[in-house]
Amino acid sequence: MIRSRSTSSRAHAVRRGGVLALAALALLAPASYAQTPESEAHMNAHPAHIHAGTCDELGEVVFPLTDVALPVGEMMGAEGGHPVEISDTNLPDVPLQTILDGQHAVNIHLSADEIGTYIACGNIGGIVDSRENGEGQEISVGLTDLNESGYVGVAWLGDDGNGGTNVGITLVNLDEMRGHSGMAAATPVS
Repeated sequence: MIRSRSTSSRAHAVRRGGVLALAALALLAPASYAQTPESEAHMNAHPAHIHAGTCDELGEVVFPLTDVALPVGEMMGAEGGHPVEISDTNLPDVPLQTILDGQHAVNIHLSADEIGTYIACGNIGGIVDSRENGEGQEISVGLTDLNESGYVGVAWLGDDGNGGTNVGITLVNLDEMRGHSGMAAATPVS
């Protein structure tokens, strides 16, 4: 999957637009009725970072990333669908090759309050794909669960076309998916 900087920017603009709309609504409501809605997605956000080192030996935070959280919106579509938590970040002055040349890992934390509890991690390494249009490279990295969290996902890193790197993260909790949608463990068909 190829993501461009404009795709990442649009996603951030949509999220910012929702926040601005809620803020404007609060200003229009009488003071006795105005309340700031607590976003469940924000309350359950998972801080994410690119660390020096590997998942086995995480070093210092090198690049902070946007928190991983559920997108703002309404559930639609088939029953039993499970939302995916996401994060989109642009690192404007960090070429992808710089990240690839060092030992780095994407690490996801349980919450800002429990920053020392890691729930998913992936070493940034693997097959680097050159884009068909010749405009840079990209890599997808698997994120495995830590501390029996049940969270797994994918981190995608790609050149943004302007000397920086876009980082997209998708995260799901397999335990929640099995519990909420009635999914059973896959059974091979013979």
